[in-house]
Formats: sequence, C-alpha cells, structure tokens
Amino acid sequence: MKCLLVMPRWSEHGSLIPASGRPWLDLALEGLGVGPVSLMELDGDAPLDPHEIPEKYRVVLVQDHGRGNRLRRSLLSNMGLSLGLGAEDTERLKVLGAHSLTDSQGRTVGFALQRRGRLVAYFSQSIWSARVDLFRMLRGFVAAGGGRRQRGETVCWMVEGAGEPLDLGEPLVNDSFSLCRARNLPDGDAGLLIPAIMGEEFKERIRNRLGNRVYAHTPQPLEELLAEQLLQAGLKVAVAESCTAGLVAARLTALPGSSAYLDGGMVSYANGIKQQWLDVDGDLLATRGAVSREVAGAMAEGILKESGADLAVAVTGIAGPDGGTPEKPVGTVHLAVRSRAGGFLEHRGFYVGSRERVRWQASQTALHLLRRMMMMVA
Repeated sequence: MKCLLVMPRWSEHGSLIPASGRPWLDLALEGLGVGPVSLMELDGDAPLDPHEIPEKYRVVLVQDHGRGNRLRRSLLSNMGLSLGLGAEDTERLKVLGAHSLTDSQGRTVGFALQRRGRLVAYFSQSIWSARVDLFRMLRGFVAAGGGRRQRGETVCWMVEGAGEPLDLGEPLVNDSFSLCRARNLPDGDAGLLIPAIMGEEFKERIRNRLGNRVYAHTPQPLEELLAEQLLQAGLKVAVAESCTAGLVAARLTALPGSSAYLDGGMVSYANGIKQQWLDVDGDLLATRGAVSREVAGAMAEGILKESGADLAVAVTGIAGPDGGTPEKPVGTVHLAVRSRAGGFLEHRGFYVGSRERVRWQASQTALHLLRRMMMMVA
C-alpha cells in the first residue's frame, strides 16, 4: 500500500524535528503496512487536486506549512468539503464530512476522510503531532483493505548505534531473523522492524543481544524520549560543545517546554575559551590535545561547576573535512557526561560522512550518553 507525502517546497528546511516527523513517520507507516513513502513538493501556495494523484497511492498525507489557506481551500473544494461554522475564525479545522485529527493537547490540527479506496489526510500543523489519531485511522483503513490482516502489524524498536549498520551477530542470523528488517537512519541509529507474530522468546533473544541499546519500542525522536525522562526525573542538563557548536543544545530545545530541563550551554570552540570559560587546564590541552577523552571530561566538569544542572555533557572532535591526523582522523569525536552525584561516562566515536553528518551523529551520541547516565542515577 503506497503512501504519498505532499508538502510545500522547502517548508521543512532546517527543521531539527521535521513537521512531517520523518524518518520516524516512515518507520511507523511501514510498521502499519503503509509504504514506501514517496514525496511530492508543491511550489509556494500551489493548489492541490487529489483526483490528479495516481491511483497507486492509496494513502495521501498533506503537510501544510501554516502560512495562508490556499492549499487547504483547494483541497476542500476539489473534494467537495466545507468548513464548519466558525472554523475560519477559530482556526480549528472542523470539516463537515471528515474526521478531525488532534494533537496531544487536544487541539484540532487536521482532518481525514476515506473516499474511493483512498485515505486523504490534511494537517495545518505537524503530522507528527497528530500521529496518534492518524495511526488509529490507518490501522482501520489497512485492515479494511485486507492487505496485512493475516500477518498483523510490525513493531519497530529504536536501536542506538554509532554510525554503523545494525548487526545483531551470527547467533540471530537464521530463518526467523530473516523476517526482520533493519532501517539505518542518518543519525547513526536504526529502526528494527519485527513482525508482531514473532513470539516473546524471539524478542527476548534480541533484547539480550542489544541490551540497553534498545531505547524505544515505537518510532520516536530521541529528543522526545529524553525530554520525557528528564521531566519525569526533575533533572536539568548543561552542555559544553566544541565541534557540534551548539547542535546538542539546539536539539534539546527543539521541543516546547525545554526550559524545564535545559539549564544552559557553552560553545567552546577555541582552546582559549575552553581554558577561560570551562577551566580546562592549559597543560592538558597542550599534552593531550583538544580532541581527547581527558579534555572532554574536563569540559563536562567545567560546565557542571558553572551551571546549576544535575547532568553535564561535553563534545569535542574533528568534524572535517580537514584537520584530521593519522592518530586522530576526521570523524574522531570524544564525548563525556558527568552527574553532580559523581557519575561519569565517556565515549570515543569514529563517524563517517560529511561534516554535517559527523556533527549530527556526534550529537545523537551525546543524547544517548545523557540517556544512559539517567539510567545510572534513577
């Protein structure tokens, strides 16, 4: 069952967590038997007529950018729908003849309807924010089509990685495991798709193999998961970044309400700033180098002292494309996490790809280190 995602061109440009929710949306849809997902971009506020979309796409998801109503009006007109009384004034998408889609706060952010064997859903805000309602409708739609009723759904486990393809090891490579599929993500992690018909014994074997590398049993951005855990524990975080230059802090603040768990951060790119602002010893920088486990640990200690946070994470590395040496090639990144209670974790990563890919994977590892430290202090 193929799916088409429609959105205005460049509407998600630069988004840390895209409004569409990709790639987690893709994983969730595949688990429901909907996919692969194709993309159709519209110029500006171009109109949309679903009747002109090829019939092979039985699921059409329309992600608007929240500016203007031309896309919405054209969609309603071409499908013979109309807004309910007061909908234009309140900006609540009460569409006559369609099901409303709401976010976690109960706000109406979209609508959906089935017609001629196709499900069309429109979102004025984020698709990802209304995923609970959307997935509920999709389950019924898929079941009615009979395409996967016998096999059931596929569950997706999110697995921590380090930029390498997911490898569960030889003991699990058998006929049963061949039914599973791994989807490696740009952030270095992977989504492991497991048929729901597989028994608990099989799943336990995977749990034993992966341990706490499994960090979620449904597709979910790590920022969301970490925010939930920090809020529940009542903990605050501080960050000290060099090669990621604020990316870790930016990802932590990509969600509303982040002031409840992020205390602050510091970008200490130059060695002099590491010394002046984070109290990293100059001799340590001279002997071990800025990209070293010792300096990463000192950066974490320095930002913890300067802040009121409970946890501190530090990142220092060589993002490239230049600056590497035989001893420390491009992609070498050292990370450290400290807790005010005395806990300490460190990691040396070797990431491959472009400068942005290295930085993104390093920031993902930083969030994972915070997740692991929280498991220690819980």
